[in-house]
Amino acid sequence: MIGIVIIGVMIAVWGITAVISGKLPFISRYHGVEKIPLHSRIEGGAALFVGIVMTAQYFMLLQPVTIMVIILMICITAFVLEIALKVL
Repeated sequence: MIGIVIIGVMIAVWGITAVISGKLPFISRYHGVEKIPLHSRIEGGAALFVGIVMTAQYFMLLQPVTIMVIILMICITAFVLEIALKVL
């Protein structure tokens, strides 16, 4: 269980780094992305929220299905934002 908290914190830190810097860590080239900083901030925000949800699972004792649905909703929201803001 503590491993999930560690992974959640790592994902949250990765998301904060992407939101602040405007670039995704470990990505050198972006193919088909017009607005790189906006894309990075949307994806970083989604990663930040997923990391927070994974870390909160340790304290709130949510069901695995609930966690999966929340993560899926975060991913769908990020995808819709990218389409609405014409990032891709």
